[in-house]
Amino acid sequence: MLKFDLYRKLPQDLIEPSKSGALISFTSLILMFLLFITEFQDYLTQQVQTEMYIDQNKDDTLLVNMDISFPNMPCDFISIDQQDVIGTHLQNLQGELYKTRILNGKVIDQYLSTNESLNLERAQQEFEQKEGCDLSGYIIISRVPGNFHISAHPYGGQVDIVLPFVELQTFDLSHKIKHLSFGNQNDLQVIREKFKQGLLNPLDGISRIKSQELKNVGVTHQYYISIVPTLYVDIDNKEYFVNQFTANTNEAQTTQMPAIYFRYDISPVTVQFTKYYETFNHFIVQLCAILGGVFTIAGIIDSIFYALQKTKVVLDQ
Repeated sequence: MLKFDLYRKLPQDLIEPSKSGALISFTSLILMFLLFITEFQDYLTQQVQTEMYIDQNKDDTLLVNMDISFPNMPCDFISIDQQDVIGTHLQNLQGELYKTRILNGKVIDQYLSTNESLNLERAQQEFEQKEGCDLSGYIIISRVPGNFHISAHPYGGQVDIVLPFVELQTFDLSHKIKHLSFGNQNDLQVIREKFKQGLLNPLDGISRIKSQELKNVGVTHQYYISIVPTLYVDIDNKEYFVNQFTANTNEAQTTQMPAIYFRYDISPVTVQFTKYYETFNHFIVQLCAILGGVFTIAGIIDSIFYALQKTKVVLDQ
């Protein structure tokens, strides 16, 4: 039985302590303690695992949340349409959008945006007073590549009646995107608070202002958006399905009706973020590997120092 002992003991009188060995041992103990604290903190901290797989979402619609301010465009001239990649053009979008009339930075009225006929009297008053507009709420668009765009829609030519001497391409669509996101607002808010990661609203705070040099020229703004379906799984296995996105922008002069285009495509890949805690077994394995590794390396270093000291003694003799 004794021959199987892997931890054989040497007699005390055969053990020779050294200053280098004491220093290495002390340093190793401090290092092992620090590594233990670090590993223990990781064990108590929630981890996030990232996975990717083919998108299996069967929904045929997509929710778009927005809050966009137009300092120089009256509310009655603003409309929003959608056109998808197969050519379907929708003016009567589902959703709930509110238009807030703004004059000199102050709110003077708010109403629900509908597709009713243009209010000619109100539209002329808004234009003469140089009102602005805040467009906020949500729309529901088709879940296929395409675009939704905001423009000074002519409403069947009625804008020409209100402003017969104004070139429509000179309308100023300067704007500030206060908020733009895709998905359920409640889920998005939970993700921001709990996960604190992901490109959920990268366009927030973006402004595009028409310069004085272009005041008589039409300017169209375009945003190219790549949407990535994303699933967040909380520590209690509750799922939140939202959409991340990235965006690039440009603007160009136009002789047509000025507009703001949000051109989007949807990734066929879903990204999943899952929160979890490390298991106790994993913690023990990691701890043994770290502490054992430090102990082994310290032993090797001590052996090297001891061999060098012995060599020096022999050479001195």
